[in-house]
Amino acid sequence: MLSRRDVLRAGATLTGTSAASRLVRSAPVPADPFAHGVASGDPTSSEVVLWTRLDGIEGDATVRWTVGRDDALAEVVQQGEAPAPADADHTVHVAVAQLEPATTYFYAFDHGGTRSPVGRTRTARDAGDPAEVRLGVVSCSSFAAGPFSAYRRLAAEDVDLVVHLGDYLYESGDGLRQHDPPGVAVTLDDYRRRHAQQRSDPDLQRLHAALPVSAVWDDHDVAGNAWRGGADDHDPDDHGPWELRRAAAIRAWLEWLPVRRPDPSTPERIWRNLPLGGAADLLLLDTRHDGRDEQVSADDPDAAGALASPERRLVSEAQEAWLTGTLAGSTAAWRVLGNQVVLTPLAFEVPDPLAGSSSSLGLTIEGKVVNPDAWDGYPTARARVLEAIAAAGPTVVLTGDVHSSWAFEVPGQEDEPVAVEWVAPSVTSEPFSEIVRIPTPALAPAAVDVIAGQLPQIRWAELTQHGYLIASFDAERAQCDWWHVDLADGQSTLAASWAVRPDDGRLFEAEPLPARAVAPPPTSPPPAPPGADAGGDDGPPGAALAGGAAALCGAAVAGVLALRRRRSG
Repeated sequence: MLSRRDVLRAGATLTGTSAASRLVRSAPVPADPFAHGVASGDPTSSEVVLWTRLDGIEGDATVRWTVGRDDALAEVVQQGEAPAPADADHTVHVAVAQLEPATTYFYAFDHGGTRSPVGRTRTARDAGDPAEVRLGVVSCSSFAAGPFSAYRRLAAEDVDLVVHLGDYLYESGDGLRQHDPPGVAVTLDDYRRRHAQQRSDPDLQRLHAALPVSAVWDDHDVAGNAWRGGADDHDPDDHGPWELRRAAAIRAWLEWLPVRRPDPSTPERIWRNLPLGGAADLLLLDTRHDGRDEQVSADDPDAAGALASPERRLVSEAQEAWLTGTLAGSTAAWRVLGNQVVLTPLAFEVPDPLAGSSSSLGLTIEGKVVNPDAWDGYPTARARVLEAIAAAGPTVVLTGDVHSSWAFEVPGQEDEPVAVEWVAPSVTSEPFSEIVRIPTPALAPAAVDVIAGQLPQIRWAELTQHGYLIASFDAERAQCDWWHVDLADGQSTLAASWAVRPDDGRLFEAEPLPARAVAPPPTSPPPAPPGADAGGDDGPPGAALAGGAAALCGAAVAGVLALRRRRSG
C-alpha cells in the first residue's frame, strides 16, 4: 500500500522538486493559462468536483471559480477561490457543495483577467428519485493511436455521467501521433507531461467541458499488465524501483483527473460508491493496483494449482469487504460495477486442429485457454464476488481493457446468470482483431462463433471497432447501446442494443434507446479538431494483451483458419 509519504517521496525523487521552487513568485500570466480546459466529476446529489489547471505559471497561484445556472454565468449560484499549487502541477480541484439534485450547472475559472472555457456539469439524483439514469462508458484511449473521435461523439450525447474504466492514457507506444515525452513514461515529470498532452486534445477537452466524468485507472495508466508488486512492462534495471514509478503515476493521475481527493493516508484508494438515484448505485472498483497478486505465467509448471489457490486475490481484502457490504446495502434498482477486466468466465477448449500446439496459445489449463490477467486468472476471488452479487440483486458489470465489444450473461451456480456484463470498445487503442492478427475483419465473426459455440454466456461480440457505450437504468430494465466510431471521419454507427429485466437476468435484443432532451452545451467549447487519418496503435499498448485475452481470440482465429484449410484440402 502506498502511503502519502511514498507519493510525496516519488515527487521529490523523480522531479527533483525543492522547497525553494514551491515559493510564490511573481510571474506574468501566460496568454492562455487554461490551455488544458476544464472538467467536472464524481457528482453526488448535492456536490460535484470541478477541475482546471494553470499553464505557464511559476510558483503557487490562486484561481477564482464561479458556478451558475446559465452558460453566461449571469445567474450565479456559488463563487470562491481555490489554490493551484506548484507541487500539484498547478492543478485545481474544487468540491462544490450545497447544490440541488438532478440539476445542470455551468462553471468557469478566472485568473489574471482571463476566463476559462465554460463547462457544464450535472448533479446526481436523490436516492428516492426513480427516474432513468444514463451513463456514457469509455476506456483505453491512447493518444498515439489516433484522434479521439469517440470522445467528440460522446460529448454530444445526453448522459448523466461518463464513466472511464481505465487506460485514460498510455505510458508507452507511438503511432499516428507521437507521445510527449517520446518513449516510456517513468518519472513524475514524464507522467505529468503525458497527461498534459492528453488534455491538450480538443475532443477530450470538449468531453470534459460538456459532461461530468468519474474515472478509475487500469494498467497503462502506470505500466502494462501491472499488479501490486510490479508489471510486465516494468524493468527495475531500466525503470528504477516499481514503488516509485507507481507512486509517480498515481500522483499525476490524481492531479489531472476530476476525482475526489483521497484519504491522505491511502492515496491509492480509488474504489468508491457513487449513488445515482433510485435507479442505480455505481460501484467503481480497482482490480489493477489494490491487492492484485501477480498473474500466473504460462511457464509456471503448477499453473493450475496457482490459479486454484484460495489465497489468490485480484483486489485487496479491504476492497472486497467494502464491495460485499456495499452490494448488500444497496437499495437501488440496479447495482452497476465499474470494473477494469472481464469478469465473465471465458476459458474455452482449444479447437482440435490446435490441440497439439496449445502451449503456444498462452496459458492453458487442462486443455482450456485462460486469460490470466482477467478474473479468469483469479477464480476463487471471482466466486466470492459472484456470490455477493447473487445475494444483492440485479447487477450490471461495465468493463473495458480488451479493446472490443461484448455482451455477456455472467453465470453463477448451475450456470444461471447472476449478472450481465457489457464491455466497451477502445476509444483509440488497437482493436482486438488487430492485436491477434486476424487477417481480415471478415474473419472476426467466425472467431467469435468458435468461442460462443462453447460459451453460451456470450450473447454478442464485435472485435474490430472503436467507440463507446450508452447504458440506461430504470426500475423496469437496464439497456446498453454500443456505438462504434470511425477514427478517420468521426462518423458513429449504432452496432447493437441489448437489455435485461431485473426479474429475469437474461439479455434480449432491444430497440435503440430513445433520444432525451439535451441540455444546451457551453457557449465556449474548445475549437473543432483538425482532420486526422485513421489507423491503429501497433505499439506496446496492444502487446500487453497478447499473452492473455488475445490468446483466447487468437486460438479461435487459428482454429477457424485450420478448419478451413482442412475442409479445402
